[in-house]
Formats: sequence, structure tokens, C-alpha cells
Amino acid sequence: MRVAFVSAIPAVPANAGNRSRILQLTRAVRSLGHDVHFVYIDTPIIADFDPAAHEVEFGSGHLHFVSRKRDSLKERLAEDPAFEVGLTLFRAVRKIYRLLGRDRGFYNYLDEFYYPEIGRQIRDVQRRLGIDAVIVEYAFHSRAFRGLPADVLRILDTHDSFADRHRAFVKTPNKYGYWFSVPPKAERKAFRRADVVLSIQEEEERIFRQLLGNETPTVTTVSHILDLNQRVEDFTSDDFLFLGSGNDANAISLNGFLQNVLPLVRAARPGIRLVLAGSICDRIKDTEGVLKLGRVDSLKDAFSRAPVSINPITLGTGINIKLLDALAAGVPTVSTQTGARGLSEHYRNGVIVVDDGDHQAFANAVLWLASSQQQRRELGDRAFTDAVEWKRRQMAALGNVLDVKRD
Repeated sequence: MRVAFVSAIPAVPANAGNRSRILQLTRAVRSLGHDVHFVYIDTPIIADFDPAAHEVEFGSGHLHFVSRKRDSLKERLAEDPAFEVGLTLFRAVRKIYRLLGRDRGFYNYLDEFYYPEIGRQIRDVQRRLGIDAVIVEYAFHSRAFRGLPADVLRILDTHDSFADRHRAFVKTPNKYGYWFSVPPKAERKAFRRADVVLSIQEEEERIFRQLLGNETPTVTTVSHILDLNQRVEDFTSDDFLFLGSGNDANAISLNGFLQNVLPLVRAARPGIRLVLAGSICDRIKDTEGVLKLGRVDSLKDAFSRAPVSINPITLGTGINIKLLDALAAGVPTVSTQTGARGLSEHYRNGVIVVDDGDHQAFANAVLWLASSQQQRRELGDRAFTDAVEWKRRQMAALGNVLDVKRD
């Protein structure tokens, strides 16, 4: 089967959680014997798209571009008048509600990041290549399913629930740091455009099913598929690692850790360091006891340098890719309850979970792991065992989705 991934997020380098998700999902589909094409939506938001790296990853003739260029208003109205009128009216009303400080001022238009040219070009790619299934990344590009032939399998990879997502951020230092938020009825509209909706964790699958009621899209969990070739073997270092992108949930949570937990750790062990990897380094001030690696090409190298992972997340939704990548690397993790959301007890054998806000308990767990290389290795072995079973389960779920028989 020919499968096209449609994404405005690059797959390589996989230096952020969403990129890692997309890359591993494309590789998993390919490993099941399908012919994978990557359709990249060119956007000025992404400054580091590397065409050569994607060509290497997906192969010659398997990388395609669609443009988000803005045509004249007359041309856009001719292409999709309902889209243009709806977006214009929504933005005008939202501006009023923001000035009034009302909740509706935080919502996005479902198709706010979409332009009609995207759908037209994706349909051209589908016809030219004979694509059998289209996987669209994120609900805000779900409009790309419109106009595809009825026998094309439409799969929406949600990554996260965006219904009322802003409400977790409104009392934080950056109340607009939620990126994207829509009313539940708008998220339901996105789901109804698909044949299959992929949730990234089981709790969101339950919420999505409840939102849809008896409506037709199939909802199933296919969570992050792990790369088991990144297992750490060197547990010598007693430093610990935070791996993540520079999004607001990471920055707010990590700054809280730096203020409340790191001083407790370093008071007991002055020589221990927190190692940061990923674009989160750009969001954190230089601090004593913190080593910034920046963006890394190899997760194994980062975890080998600091073979204890921390996940002090205190807000957000979805599942933490950093937590799952630590399982795959075979290193133990210390996490808050919020950070461990979406990971059942069955897969927490290498994870120490402490209550949100219990700074001393978090520090004690880090210090306990730092005190013994054998303890780091033993919990790391348990984490890797969980990762093997996790991947088996996700691959089985993905195989079932792609084996769906079309009428």
C-alpha cells in the first residue's frame, strides 16, 4: 500500500518530541512493508527544514512539497470561499473577545494554519502517485482530507488533544503559550473528516470516543513507537538529563525545577550537574550546575552523558515523548505525576513518580539514583524491558489500522 504522510513538521532531525513521533511512525509504517511518501507543507514557521536529510530518509522520489503561499484574495475565494469567509469572521470576533478578556478570545479557528492551496496540491500528489492512505499530522491540517477519493484511507495523527487546551496556561507567566486551542465541537469536526483517529495515549482515546459518541470515525491508540537501537550501556556518570524542546510547558516546568529542586540536589551533592539537551537550552538562563548541550543528533550520546532522565512537567496534555525515549534508551526516569500522564503502571518499572510540587521527594529520588551506578543500571534494565513490550503493542495496533479493508 502507498501511504503519504502530510506534515508541516519536519521528521529529521528528530530533535523535538513531535518530530521524533513523526519519524518513528513513518519508519514503523515502512517496516510493515508499505511504500511511504513524505509530503511536507512548506511554512515560514520552520526555519531548519533539511531537504537533503529528508531525501536520504525517505528515498528518491518519496519527498514532496506543497506550498502555503498566499494567492490573491480573489483566487482564494474562488478555491474555497467558506474557508476564507469563516476565518476572517472568526478572527474579527476573537479580537473583540480578547479585548473583553473572555474565554473565547483564546480559541483558534480549527483551520487557522491551513490554506486552500494545500488541499489542491495534496490531491494532485495523491492522483499522480496512486496513494492508498493519507496520514495527516495534527487536527489543524485535517481539512487536507477534503476532496480525496472515497477509497483513500484517511488517518488523523492527533499528537494531542487541543480541546480547551489554553485553560492549562491562562494562569502561567505566558497565558498564550498553549500554541493551539479549539472548542470541543471544533475538535470533533476535525475527527469527522477522518476514517481513523490516532490518539497518543489511552485516556485521550476514551475522551475522543466520548466526544464523537456514535459517529463513524474509528478511534484507536497508536502511541509513540520507540527506537530500540539507542540503548545506553555506560552508567558511569551520576549527572542527570532533561531532554526537550523549547515549548512553554517545558520551559515553565523546568524553571520551576531549577528554582525549587536543583538547589536541594546540589546542597547534598555539589558536584552533580543537570544536563540539558534540545532546544529547551535556548529558553533557560545560564545557571550554575547546568550544562547545555543544545540540539543533539544522538539520544544515546546524550543519555550516556547523563544516564538518569528527569521529567518535572507540571502542565500540558498528551504523553511525554521524552519519557518514552528514556525507556527506549534504557535509563531510569524521575517524573512528576503530570509528567507520567498516559503511561500506565505496567510500564513504570523504570520510572520513579513523585507528586507534583513535592520538591524534596523529587530531589531525594535524583540523589538516590545518583548514589549508585548499580541502581541506575537495574532500573534502566527494567525501563528497557518495558520499552520492548511497549513497542510490540504499538506496532500491533498500527498494523491493525493499516489492515483495514476498504469497501
